[in-house]
Amino acid sequence: MPLAIHLRNKTHHFSNYLKNGGIPEYVKFEKTEYLKDLIEGILYRDIIVRYKIKNEKPLREMAYYLASNIGKEFSYTKLGQVVGISSPHTIANYCNYLEQCYLYFFVSRYSHSLKKQIQYNKKCYMIDPALIYIAGFRVSEDRGRLLENIVFLHLRMKGKEIYFHKDKKECDFIIREGNQVIQAIQVATSLSDEKVKHREIDGLIEAMSAYHLKEGLILTEDEEETIKVDGFQISVLPIWRWTL
Repeated sequence: MPLAIHLRNKTHHFSNYLKNGGIPEYVKFEKTEYLKDLIEGILYRDIIVRYKIKNEKPLREMAYYLASNIGKEFSYTKLGQVVGISSPHTIANYCNYLEQCYLYFFVSRYSHSLKKQIQYNKKCYMIDPALIYIAGFRVSEDRGRLLENIVFLHLRMKGKEIYFHKDKKECDFIIREGNQVIQAIQVATSLSDEKVKHREIDGLIEAMSAYHLKEGLILTEDEEETIKVDGFQISVLPIWRWTL
């Protein structure tokens, strides 16, 4: 098979996964009702019934709100205000329930202080891209967040310890092994826009400087290059190639 055709097939399969996810029943029949029933079944059976939650509405609203805000920071207090729950402790419990049933996963802002890390905002990711489309509101317009979700899922599958970096700038993912941060990763749909490119590079370099890293990674939908700046080397790779 010619290389150009082979690469087109790879990107085609990746685009399909971005849209349809990897749940076999949905990939085969593409019936949205199946996914809606799956989400509702998990919320009801694995959380509402199991934990004897009497007022179901805030939990359901929270689940759908999180799906609409994949990869965006939130605090327990602000999330509670959105769904009408005054106790951050209750919101933290609900997040824990959602994570225990493998529907959502939560990532903390990194700090060397565990106390600060617990107090900092979180980010949320979902188990499958298709579920984000079904449960989220207008998420199809934010392709970058969907790509970020895929990168998170791959890192989690590989058993990585995942955080995000935020100081003056932001970096989507930092990976820790033992007591040391070993990698910094940014995710962007494309670097063709110079403003976006500078923002992603600046955030990555801030994280690399903070954790004494010489090499960094930017994952995009379909771009590949090597960038050298200020003594740092940044590899830009297509997400589909990085996951292989």
